[in-house]
Amino acid sequence: MSGGDDWCTIESDPGVFTELLEDLGCKTVQLEELWTLEDESLQALEASGKIHGLIFLFQWQQPQHRQTSSSAGAPTTSMMTMPTRPKALPEDESPPDLFFAHQVTTNACATQAILSVVLNATDVELGSTLSEFKEFTASFPPSLKGVSISSSEVIKKAHNAFGRSDAFLNEGKYVSDSRKSEDVFHFVAYVPKNGIVYELDGLQTGPIVIGEANPNNDEGQEEDDNRGWLAVARNAIQERMSGEAIKFNLMAVLQDKRIRLQQELEVDPENASVQLAMEESKRTQWKLENQRRRHNYVPLCVVMLKELARMGKLMEYVDSATERKKQKSKR
Repeated sequence: MSGGDDWCTIESDPGVFTELLEDLGCKTVQLEELWTLEDESLQALEASGKIHGLIFLFQWQQPQHRQTSSSAGAPTTSMMTMPTRPKALPEDESPPDLFFAHQVTTNACATQAILSVVLNATDVELGSTLSEFKEFTASFPPSLKGVSISSSEVIKKAHNAFGRSDAFLNEGKYVSDSRKSEDVFHFVAYVPKNGIVYELDGLQTGPIVIGEANPNNDEGQEEDDNRGWLAVARNAIQERMSGEAIKFNLMAVLQDKRIRLQQELEVDPENASVQLAMEESKRTQWKLENQRRRHNYVPLCVVMLKELARMGKLMEYVDSATERKKQKSKR
């Protein structure tokens, strides 16, 4: 089992997760944040590209009873306050063609949830790295799949690329802003597979069956039909939201929107070109934001403080800031 310090916590952000997948060679998908689970919002998103899965981030509750911990160092489900939910399948009953891995490394749940979606999708170009990883782990039980993720230097490197080296820690250690908070968060994935909707949580013994993706389908309908499963997943997510926790984040893993827009250029060049330009602009902004996330600004701040002290202005700024804080507190 890898130590928790080997993997940094990363921000729940579509730009971060999209670039992480690109770094692993999976370049035909992107992530989009969902602000609502209304039908209109989901249908609009589906119109821009097939949705392969959902990534749900939720806040762990403080333990109410006896404290226990999982092998990954996070609270177990007994510590959570939530409605009664379906039980996870035993490890040996996990469907053989479903990629499900136990989480054996602290802070790896974000990347593990993303992998749970793309490695279960039927029509995603994974690239050589993830294709080889999927083939290599195909016959592994969930525990060994989790160890394989933890032991993969390529996956860990891509994950840790979104942490920043800390000036006050030894080289190779990473920090992120989320460590400033005492709140503990966890990622799970929701995916359709062979007509069944699963919740994939690496801290469970196995996948959780949420329901049938298309219970009213006629025989012979394609198994990867995207209709129906989102409503099943939505109900499960809304149940998760009905507990005491109030901090959530939901993202969809879908086909790169630029693929469909490129196809629409011949049909509606004016509209498609405008939307395509907006998508390219968004990708540029994502890359800029990710570069800033990776950068460690502490050395710059130290140099600036030293220069202000040399110029004799440091205490002037400190006194000014202190006075502004006092005035603000009186309001």
